[in-house]
Amino acid sequence: MSKHKSRCGMFLLSPRMTLRSGILFAACAVLACSGKKSAAKTTDSASGAQASSEGGTGAGHLQLTGDVTLDHNFVVDMCQIAPPGAGLLSGYHMTAKDGDSTLIMLSVVLKDYDKDGPYSPAEKSAEAQVGQAMATGVMGPLTLMVAQPNSPMPLAVMLKPASKLVINISENGAKGDANFSDMESPISFADIDLKSSSPPHGKVVSGSITWTCGKVDRIDATMNKAVNGMFDKLTPSH
Repeated sequence: MSKHKSRCGMFLLSPRMTLRSGILFAACAVLACSGKKSAAKTTDSASGAQASSEGGTGAGHLQLTGDVTLDHNFVVDMCQIAPPGAGLLSGYHMTAKDGDSTLIMLSVVLKDYDKDGPYSPAEKSAEAQVGQAMATGVMGPLTLMVAQPNSPMPLAVMLKPASKLVINISENGAKGDANFSDMESPISFADIDLKSSSPPHGKVVSGSITWTCGKVDRIDATMNKAVNGMFDKLTPSH
């Protein structure tokens, strides 16, 4: 069960979101059972890691600078493409494998993906990101959460109006990279300086992510429509 859950990692923000993740789990279970294995391998030149389609895993690399620095390789658990739209499975999805003690969560979701090329978010306000999470199950095109040394709380960053983010997909979804700047974590007590007259802010980070998929699961329009229809019947007010 945990294997399928890792392929569909997402924020659980409410009971309604829990229902959505249950629907997504069922859909991903069907897809996982239908996948074909291959012994083909590709090399990710950016990370120096090897990605193997055996079992569907791939390889990626994350680099952070700014208030938090990090240079970290990770395993790509899932790459998936469905027709573009607002549905749970729609567009392009890349998810890092669960169980990484440094990288708590990493996913790239492009709901409007229909071909290779660069993509940037049209909306970067906090309200828009929360609204998107409630409607689709993801906070935005990039979800990133990393462990913090000497802190029990992980660092989760969001887009701000000043942020820049460009995600580029290539080789029919098999490879991708993301470059971002001035993403920021929510304000915590540790960020508040009572002696400062400046308004408090979270930790600001910039960085890059590169990845190579072990394989790319493709969902046809019929499957995508069926999953969306299931979701619409169970949550008619979404």
